[in-house]
Amino acid sequence: MYVSRYYKLNNRWNVKYIPDKPNGFAVFLISGQNDSVEEETSIWEHHPEKRVFLESLLKRGYTVLTSELIPNHWGNDAACMHSEQIIHLLQKSEIVNKQIHLFAEGTGAIAALKLLRRDEIQFRSMIFFNPCIYIEAYYELEKQNRLYYKKMKHELATAYGMKPERIHSQWARQIVEPSFQKIWPPLLLIHRMDEKRFPLPFHSRRLEQELIRKKQLVFLRLYSSTRPFHSIVEPTLLFFQKHEHVL
Repeated sequence: MYVSRYYKLNNRWNVKYIPDKPNGFAVFLISGQNDSVEEETSIWEHHPEKRVFLESLLKRGYTVLTSELIPNHWGNDAACMHSEQIIHLLQKSEIVNKQIHLFAEGTGAIAALKLLRRDEIQFRSMIFFNPCIYIEAYYELEKQNRLYYKKMKHELATAYGMKPERIHSQWARQIVEPSFQKIWPPLLLIHRMDEKRFPLPFHSRRLEQELIRKKQLVFLRLYSSTRPFHSIVEPTLLFFQKHEHVL
């Protein structure tokens, strides 16, 4: 059993899930989909496989926080500032460790990278599932489909207050280039080998290689398309628990 507490802040819906027996650690979930949190419901509750994932975290005592952020935010400052605000509110209202775990999927990883670079929140560990890490790689891929390419340019322009004609590959590379100037929290990358939107070689594999060169702590697990989303529950829990020995 757990308690769901929905609330609106900055005109966006957010929810924190409080387990019956909190273990003192919190997890911030960043979805890669729009409308991930609405009034009295979230994708983590109504999607069957994601619900299993959420309930597994709660059964282990994790306090879980998530938000709708901003539709198609692409990791912009408004999404990052909102994330920082709700995390700080959680830390004030609940008894949780100051260093939190982070789980991001898809384009949610872009916001995660920006949060890491802003250095306002202390992350204990991070897990990225099928992440979009390098926007320029996705940008070049979408060029092959005129309809989706136009849609992506419009989303990026809206998110960053730009004119669509000023959006290009070099600009996309600059806005979320991962920073390796400091030590990262331990990172687990989980990627499906057949992922089409954010292919393994251009995102998780590339980031893994860069982090290894920088002597950062990174792990990569590959999954087949036949394995359901909730199959990542066990490696997620093991990874989180592995990095909770030092408070």
